[in-house]
Amino acid sequence: MKYNSIFHLCLFFFLFSGGLGAQAQEIKFGKIDLADRKMMSLPSDSTAEAYVLHDELSLEFIQDPDGRPMLKEYRHRRVKLFTAASFERADVEIIYNRESDRVSTLRAVIHFPDGGAKKLSKSDFIKERYDDDRDIYKFTFPGVREGAIIEYSYVQTDKFIVIPSRYFFQESIPVRWAEYKALIPGYFNYVSLSTGANDYTVNKIVAANGYYNGQSVKNTNIHWAMKDLPAYDIQPYVNNFVDYLPQVRLQLQTVQYPGQPIQKVFSDWKETTTDIDNWADFGKAYRIKGNSNKVWKVVEPLLAGKTSEREKAQAIYNFVAGKISWDGNYRWTAERTPNKVYEAAQGSSGEMSILLLALLKQAGIAAQPLLVPLRNGGEPMEIYPLLNQFDHLMVLAQLDGKEVILDPNNINRPMGLPRSNALNHRAFVADPTNPHWTDVKTSMAAKTVVVEIKLDEEGLGSVDLKSRFQSYYGFRARGKMDEMENANEFPLMEEILETFPETELISKTVDADKDESGPLSFSMKLNVPMGQAIDDYIYLQPILFTVLDEGLDDVEQRLYPVDFAYPWQERYLANITLPEGYVIDELPTSQRTTSADKSLTATFATEEKEGNVLAINFTVSVRRTVYKANEYVGLREMFRRIIELQETTIVLKKAE
Repeated sequence: MKYNSIFHLCLFFFLFSGGLGAQAQEIKFGKIDLADRKMMSLPSDSTAEAYVLHDELSLEFIQDPDGRPMLKEYRHRRVKLFTAASFERADVEIIYNRESDRVSTLRAVIHFPDGGAKKLSKSDFIKERYDDDRDIYKFTFPGVREGAIIEYSYVQTDKFIVIPSRYFFQESIPVRWAEYKALIPGYFNYVSLSTGANDYTVNKIVAANGYYNGQSVKNTNIHWAMKDLPAYDIQPYVNNFVDYLPQVRLQLQTVQYPGQPIQKVFSDWKETTTDIDNWADFGKAYRIKGNSNKVWKVVEPLLAGKTSEREKAQAIYNFVAGKISWDGNYRWTAERTPNKVYEAAQGSSGEMSILLLALLKQAGIAAQPLLVPLRNGGEPMEIYPLLNQFDHLMVLAQLDGKEVILDPNNINRPMGLPRSNALNHRAFVADPTNPHWTDVKTSMAAKTVVVEIKLDEEGLGSVDLKSRFQSYYGFRARGKMDEMENANEFPLMEEILETFPETELISKTVDADKDESGPLSFSMKLNVPMGQAIDDYIYLQPILFTVLDEGLDDVEQRLYPVDFAYPWQERYLANITLPEGYVIDELPTSQRTTSADKSLTATFATEEKEGNVLAINFTVSVRRTVYKANEYVGLREMFRRIIELQETTIVLKKAE
């Protein structure tokens, strides 16, 4: 269950009771209990590759030399390694912001199961540049073996006090004890968006006297802890999984020093949008024509003869997506002007979208920046104007009276089709005159596969396959063709090989298509061992590839929403010519199932035709992108039936 408990930490003080007597003994760095040292497996989970014995994050406030507040976070972590599969955990990386953060007081030691330990020296901690904004400390524990315990701690200071580090209690391996502590001066009022508060072993917030800035001040003393947590289980079709883990997430709301008025940290979206519209690396980058005049001179002739806004936008979109390569970095601002990005022929996602915005503005086409929190980074926070939740920038253009989302980075992906990683359902329109959140929607993606199959007496199918992929299916298929290293990586082949590993690809043909971002059609000839001959029977599996992940049927209760990212339809049409002398002995009945809201439909239809031919139509359509966890009970039987149908078996019998 997901909990969002929102309360103000510094407006009042209170005590949550809840298992306070269950606190663990104080853990001292380097002191290992003999039982922990000798433990070689976890009784409660014998499959666990590793076990978090202790994890702690402690927060306090300090001041820099000029008296400005800073965060000081102490992290202490101790992990037991049970199997060789866990040894990669002995390679540790600490990533931090180069401008605002500092990491210090690094300590690390590995404890061996038969006694003894090895402490890492200062030279073992390697500092490197991670990317444009961040540095990284890397270190590796020596002598890793089954039963070893790795332990490390460090201090991280941060000039940016608005959002302290997010802390997660639960992990991909079992956790014995995880705790979060914070001592917050009463000047700072934080909002807590923690989840899992009802399950805390220690749930304590009390007032405490203390000193800050040389003055006596009331502090908020927080202690949250959880124990004996199982490893989390990621179910298929999940988005923003981290939102459902028990965690601590604090955000500064106001500051009030003695004798001074309250200072709001969060203003509102309109004021924030006005501010960023005047940033040189955001609003001014695309609004000031001088930043894009050079590249506009190149683009303007391409618009000759084009009358509609969509035609002009398409030409500009194709120019940006075709001439500028994405450097792999997600950003919503631009370090360089559009002219400089054009000269470099490369840019971040933010720089490419700001270039596109600038050119659309030059062409007189109404367009606004669209700030995007990417999938699996957390549900968008719409209450407060938090800019650090955004990872990516797209463009919302008004083309001939219709809003169209533009996300340039690949000529094969059409206008109106954001990259799938950007389909986090909501995005923010940074229009100073009308800032607002909007839905991120796409049209239905469709995959149609038509096969003519001649089956022999051994169950080998000679397959002529024709397909048409639209929207995301077509875009991904083009990407596979560009990157494939062998024929078995051709579109659909990997899916077919998962079901029929001995499939042989005879030939493949891609239909010529002038529109590089339109539907993709291709053909294949295959030999597929689709049936097994036993005595006078052939057991035939007629569906060449699966549609739904079997994990949708593996659980009685869904912990998280089912999130398909975009609506889709897959249609499989087959004409199967049976071997001479064989007839159908067992055939699933034709059926059509529909969800209560009619958003999910599945059709399985069979028809016996002249010439000993069996026709099959297997179609699944999903028109909704998200189904809540509590809807799973009603949908589970339908998911189960679809999975059964995609694995269905037809029995053929030799005629008497």
